Amino acid sequence: MVLSTILAAAVALQVPIPRETLVTHMYDPDKGPSRLMTTMDIEPLLKPEISPKHNWQFDWLVAGYVQSPMNPTKDQKDLRFLVYSQDRQEKDDPAALTAQMLLRLWDYNFRQLKLDHSPLYRGGVVDVYLCWGGIAGGEQRFDVDNRVRPPRKVNTIYLYDIKSFTDPMEMAREVAHEYGHAILPPVGGFKSPEAWANGYLGEKLYLRWIRDEMKKGRYGYLDSMNARLEQIDKWVQTNVDPLVVKAATEGPKADVLVGTGQKAMDAYLGLALYTAQVMPISVFRRSLVLNGTMTAKDYPAAIATAAEEPEKFALQIPEILKSKAIWIPLGKGKVAGATVIARKGAWAHIQPGEGSVTVTVTPVLSTK
Repeated sequence: MVLSTILAAAVALQVPIPRETLVTHMYDPDKGPSRLMTTMDIEPLLKPEISPKHNWQFDWLVAGYVQSPMNPTKDQKDLRFLVYSQDRQEKDDPAALTAQMLLRLWDYNFRQLKLDHSPLYRGGVVDVYLCWGGIAGGEQRFDVDNRVRPPRKVNTIYLYDIKSFTDPMEMAREVAHEYGHAILPPVGGFKSPEAWANGYLGEKLYLRWIRDEMKKGRYGYLDSMNARLEQIDKWVQTNVDPLVVKAATEGPKADVLVGTGQKAMDAYLGLALYTAQVMPISVFRRSLVLNGTMTAKDYPAAIATAAEEPEKFALQIPEILKSKAIWIPLGKGKVAGATVIARKGAWAHIQPGEGSVTVTVTPVLSTK
């Protein structure tokens, strides 16, 4: 049934069908049936893929499938990624590694953030092109493929100068960064280091999560482009933890968040990463959605609003924040297990005690 589903999806999406495929069911860390799967063509595509940008030719394909969100109890896999490459490596093939890491990231997005690819773009498929040409780095584009009739919208990722794409840590960072652009809600208005922050949020959010899963023994280095736990842990300590500590101990800085440069982006990223790590995942998820202006300056209010939705929640304070006074969205709620030092709008500066810290939200009374 799985192979018939693959063939049907390929026909519907006008994907060239390879003559023979290697099907790999990825390990489920929850000890259940595999919910992620890749198919790798054994021979070059009968009809090479031509990229919408550059019009470069790609002869090889690795496809990524997920347990059908629409039919979660049935043996049905839905296509989510098409990873095209211009050659095939016998060992550690970059396309196969890229597909596996992207599937793990999709799984996190879907199960934790309730995010899936927009069906407006090739029915929910992200096209990834591993390119010989171009300057080393990556690019994500919402594009239009005019080579088909009628033309279709596509969500594309390009990884350039793939021959130099050899450092596992940089490979993992680049894949996470571009996928962040492809799926996470955008926050923009920046002039540097780039216009939109969801790429940098993706790399920092995803790599910290993969690091944590690897520490628990749930994931291995094949899920992170061959980057080892020690490499990812060091990267997170250098590139993620300082932003979280700064956001937690200093709180939202309105004068910084209105900026357009690196400081403003770092302030936004710190708040988002801090929220994701300390607050319930439901609060972080809602904060991304509630920031309707898609600007950094309004994100603290979005966090505060999201924190008012649960009746009660516990803070998950990581080791990097132990014994530190931190800012939390409290509104008119109450906190147990911590001392309130000061309040500023919807945020409170607290000193956590030795035990657990819980927030009880004061419900908003209806005026009707």
